[in-house]
Amino acid sequence: MFIAGASATLRRLLEDQLIATGGLGGYGVSLFSTRHFVSGLTDRVALFLYRVEVDETRRHVDLPRLAATAPRRVALGLELHYLLTVWGGVDPAGEQIMLARCMDILDRHAVITGNLLDPGYPWEPEDALRVSLSHLSTEDMLRLWDSLEPPYQISIPYVVRTIRLGARERPDPSMTDSRTLVTVSAVP
Repeated sequence: MFIAGASATLRRLLEDQLIATGGLGGYGVSLFSTRHFVSGLTDRVALFLYRVEVDETRRHVDLPRLAATAPRRVALGLELHYLLTVWGGVDPAGEQIMLARCMDILDRHAVITGNLLDPGYPWEPEDALRVSLSHLSTEDMLRLWDSLEPPYQISIPYVVRTIRLGARERPDPSMTDSRTLVTVSAVP
């Protein structure tokens, strides 16, 4: 799994599901970085990756061997933190409807696997993205928005687990064929 692959999967999922459930309504779905936040944004659904952390519950993800004799593989597990933000035109109700539609899509697809994963990345059969609402305090949310150019826009924080970095070989522990028992005499 890849950070970019997870982001591309979320963007594609939202766009495809919005089209399938009533259309985009003039909105575009985009991945945002800080340089994309400018004044005057309209008709945009934005996924902004604002933080990457180690997934403490799956820090080192053991991966299946590629073949029975292949070395063991391990990867670093990550959590990706996103803000989902919708900018409409002049109608706040339209923004809120689009935000609710996007939230519903992510709720219905809390586990993303198989053909829902972006085909531009080399996924493994057991790969899955777990999407859930996250918590970001009001103070942290406002601090984050203060660092961006446009004024505050209602945003929903999400966390995606467990993304992993590329696999690396993990050597098998050496096998021992004998043991030595050492005894220590008791002190009187």
